[in-house]
Amino acid sequence: MSANSYLGYGLNAVDAKNRLSVPASFRDVLTAKSGGKQVLVGPGHAGRRCLMAFDTLFAEQLHATHEARHIDTGSREAFDERAYLFGSAQPHSIDDSGRIVLSPVLRRVSGITSHVWFVGGFDYFELWDPWAFKALPGLPELQRIQIEMELETRGLPIDGPVA
Repeated sequence: MSANSYLGYGLNAVDAKNRLSVPASFRDVLTAKSGGKQVLVGPGHAGRRCLMAFDTLFAEQLHATHEARHIDTGSREAFDERAYLFGSAQPHSIDDSGRIVLSPVLRRVSGITSHVWFVGGFDYFELWDPWAFKALPGLPELQRIQIEMELETRGLPIDGPVA
């Protein structure tokens, strides 16, 4: 199951060229599920200020779910949702070092600055500004401890970068 599921978490830096390394376990799932080194990245879902990353198989599942939900696929609501789900997602190639380059638009909508917190979502994974994730209302204690320990291990401030 884990070879085909995005599980776990990770913390990586964003370099001066907007490159960030995707955790190896997530890259392995991408390869297992879609056979390539490409990931689709778009804005977060359900009002979450993050990015959502997924493979082409999950994109097909999203499309099927969308079609099932909208009997009239030509309605304004269906068009708007399709434009958000698929028009906002951008394909990203993963280089030989396991990195992708985030566009300035995706960085702005997600609030990602110097570091990225990766969170597995089973069929997809999320990319967060680590301090924004840590500040989520109702964040379970386990996740708060995980992120704080990762920040401490890297010598990063727990409460966010100093402005």
